[in-house]
Amino acid sequence: MKPKNIIIILKIVLIPLILYSALIGCAGSLPEVEVQHISKYKTFQNQNGISIAIDPFFEGNRLNKFFGTNVLSDYDILPVHIIIENNIDQPILILREDILLLNANKEIIQKPSTNPAEPVEKRKRAMETTRAVTGGWLWGSLAMRYANIAMNIRTKSFYEKIINNKGELHHGFVYFTIKDLAILDNNAKVQVMAKNINTDAITTFEFDVDMTIKGEIKRRKMEENKNKP
Repeated sequence: MKPKNIIIILKIVLIPLILYSALIGCAGSLPEVEVQHISKYKTFQNQNGISIAIDPFFEGNRLNKFFGTNVLSDYDILPVHIIIENNIDQPILILREDILLLNANKEIIQKPSTNPAEPVEKRKRAMETTRAVTGGWLWGSLAMRYANIAMNIRTKSFYEKIINNKGELHHGFVYFTIKDLAILDNNAKVQVMAKNINTDAITTFEFDVDMTIKGEIKRRKMEENKNKP
């Protein structure tokens, strides 16, 4: 067989295999976020014996590592890691609906998404439709990748839980749909309300996010300017 023909055959065989390996590379569960001691977070606050910190995930490297893709640029999903520690001998509760994104006037910009994986699943459904029409294993591999991303979004979600014991920690992600990062670049805050189950007292925490995001907005603008003709 001529060397030229061998190269052609190798390309036909190897390129699909390489693509397949890349697509299924994120199959299965992605790593869990390692939680630091709560006081180590820059956003750490303690009120009435309740400690809370937040950690918005803007950086592409962290999003790719823990969600299998950059969900912010690909799907307009902003994951915010919520970390809570009970420092009193009374049960506390934080409802997901009591975690809000506010502007400088304390108006609600957004509530956490109730189905944060929907944009990914929508793309998966479109891929499956394409596969049904055209056939081919490659489309099935892409659908598998989308399913894995959606699964990781769901499994890392913050769920409502009564935190009963002193020293007990609870954490997870809430997800906001952010189509334009600029809406956060004006004293935006994440508000978290914690309820003492015994007394019904509500403690309100507010965390600035605008300083965190300014660097990301600047970076994106620089990328946009680079891509301009």
